[in-house]
Amino acid sequence: MPFVCSECGHRSVKWFGRCPTCGAWDSFGEARSEDDPAETSSWLGEELQTIDQVAVNQVERLATGMPELDRLLGGGLIPGGVILFGGEPGIGKSTLLLQIGEVVARHRGPVLYVSGEESEGQVKLRASRIGVDNERLYVLSEQSLARIVAAIEQVSPVALIVDSIQTTVDERTAGEAGSLRQLREVSNELIRRAKSRQMATFLVGHITKEGAFAGPKSVEHLVDVAVYLEGSRGEDVRILRSVKNRFGATHEVVVYRMTAEGMAEIADPSRFFLDDMETEPRPGTVVVPILEGTRPILVEMQALVAPTGGYGVPQRRCTGLDVNRVLMMLAVMEKHLGIQAGVADVYLSLAGGLETRERGTDLGVIAAICSSLRNRPLPPRSAIVGEVGLSGEIRSVRRLGERIREAEKMGMERIVVPGAPRVRDTDGIDVIGAERIDRAIEAIGLA
Repeated sequence: MPFVCSECGHRSVKWFGRCPTCGAWDSFGEARSEDDPAETSSWLGEELQTIDQVAVNQVERLATGMPELDRLLGGGLIPGGVILFGGEPGIGKSTLLLQIGEVVARHRGPVLYVSGEESEGQVKLRASRIGVDNERLYVLSEQSLARIVAAIEQVSPVALIVDSIQTTVDERTAGEAGSLRQLREVSNELIRRAKSRQMATFLVGHITKEGAFAGPKSVEHLVDVAVYLEGSRGEDVRILRSVKNRFGATHEVVVYRMTAEGMAEIADPSRFFLDDMETEPRPGTVVVPILEGTRPILVEMQALVAPTGGYGVPQRRCTGLDVNRVLMMLAVMEKHLGIQAGVADVYLSLAGGLETRERGTDLGVIAAICSSLRNRPLPPRSAIVGEVGLSGEIRSVRRLGERIREAEKMGMERIVVPGAPRVRDTDGIDVIGAERIDRAIEAIGLA
């Protein structure tokens, strides 16, 4: 009889007091026989078929009541699809899932919300605060997988929400809640139920300090969709980002605003992030069209360059940008523009609480620093975009045409982009091409 570790699943023909893989003590137990029907039965009970025999049925998606979220998911929830939903504690995961559950319950059928961390009363308090109230939205405060499965059989929901997968325990499996083996067994069972019953399922996952899903990567591989809810607790802006999607495009984003009534979608993020921007241009302020997923968003980038006063190490601080990329741009400016910023403090920020790591902001970083250093604003209603190489060349960016159209829609009159040095009038917006950073700085009047 083989032995298996209850913590990591390591198998061995002999018993160990300490697992040689994960180092856990007293974690080895007898494994089930390969002849056990539970091990050898088909996952979904389907038969072997050739590819030409497989029937493709038209799937009717479940609308979430949030058009932007439906777009991120590829058109709505897929019956039988499993979504791994991650985010830091207190970021708004439970609030958003309650809102989704209420809409699905109202329009499509029963929804089961399982909370392993809060009581029914706590869930009800949150639901009352955000106006969620529907007789077909069932709430169960439970951590036992067996009782959750029994509730699924009783309710027959069209959608299931498990908050969270790390608190769910299978009593037949050794190990504590959240251990690697528990996560694997619980996830497999819930996914099996979701597929066999054509039940859309949300599995809430905890986030590590590094910002990744906690637990084994195999859980992320098993699900159909993986999304992160990002944002700062000090800001009311939330970004829902797709990192895996078998039913649609990956790396799509939805912008939300946390309100007293719950999560509110921002249908026009560019207008939201530029809403507080002053019409009169200011030194150090640049408008940059970034790309989040397939959606272009115009954001305001601000730079402040101030002398250090002759003491201490110059400061480099960034909010919403990659500080290592900013340091590279400062080196490129010094080498190819002759701009000495080594004795000055440099602060950069994206207004509105948005974060991006896109390289298309490189040219905007250089323009903002030059504008602040020389105390000269850019021309009114101007935007700038482009990736900058270490030799000072401006490289092309993805979906440039869509960024230009977004800038035009937001009332920009000119935009500096990568390309041959020429000016093109595209339906009311001047598109100025530049191949090197010195040409770009000349085009915006900062040379």
